[in-house]
Amino acid sequence: MESGPPTITVIKNKNAARAVAAALASLSAWDIAIKSHSHILIKVNLCGGVAGEPGSYTSVSVLEAVLAEVSSFAMPLYIGEADCSFNDAEHMFTALNIYACAKRYGARVVNLSKGTWLDLPVPSPLNMKSVRVAEVFHNAFIISVPVLKTHPWTNVTITMKNMYGAIYPREKSVYHSGLDENIVDINKVIKPHLSIVDGTVAVVSGGFKYGLWVGSPPTRLDCIIVGQDPVAVDALGAKILGHDPDHIGYIKKAAQQRLGICKIEDINLTGNGVSLLA
Repeated sequence: MESGPPTITVIKNKNAARAVAAALASLSAWDIAIKSHSHILIKVNLCGGVAGEPGSYTSVSVLEAVLAEVSSFAMPLYIGEADCSFNDAEHMFTALNIYACAKRYGARVVNLSKGTWLDLPVPSPLNMKSVRVAEVFHNAFIISVPVLKTHPWTNVTITMKNMYGAIYPREKSVYHSGLDENIVDINKVIKPHLSIVDGTVAVVSGGFKYGLWVGSPPTRLDCIIVGQDPVAVDALGAKILGHDPDHIGYIKKAAQQRLGICKIEDINLTGNGVSLLA
């Protein structure tokens, strides 16, 4: 794990595979940390979007780039997504050919709303005393691979909101009361070890389609954001999306709960895409 200020890297490149590889090469010790876990779980954001609406879900090209980087560890490898109130994981796996993508890298696709679950207590909870998650989270090295999006209720949805989408219950809308606090509580229990944000096509200006938030129109940024501190990743992503991270409830609360750093000036920024902050 990192010591000192968190390093967040932003790489701008139209080739997603090159961008992901360059961004990961800038981080220290993440590849060593993997070895203390029994398997790797990649949490994508699929059910938050609509198939055929670029930027509303994690792109397959970015997922494939991540798989290419981590499949060399010769560990069991999982791609996970959970059902949500307005979408079905199985539908998105099929519509986006995720099964074929997984097969190329020896990965297994799992619906995080099915099968055996764990009820995990939340330490010093803000709102949720426990969180129900799929058993595959146990001893997993968690890689969050969200898409970079604005959001109608939390202003932005990036890596910590992606973990909110990982919880077992399908009807996640029931957790919208105290949403900022719930996002923080969930990240206390299944905090990602590594975040790789898909900013190839983002949702900067959005609107609803079939009850889901999509680009109106999608915005091509051709960037990848990578870091080990999910709060810092979201703070930087919020800034790129045009929002002050100090005014994003869940980011500010997560920093107050010491889950990470939210002040841009306290983050070690690297990469050729940092210019997107201007």
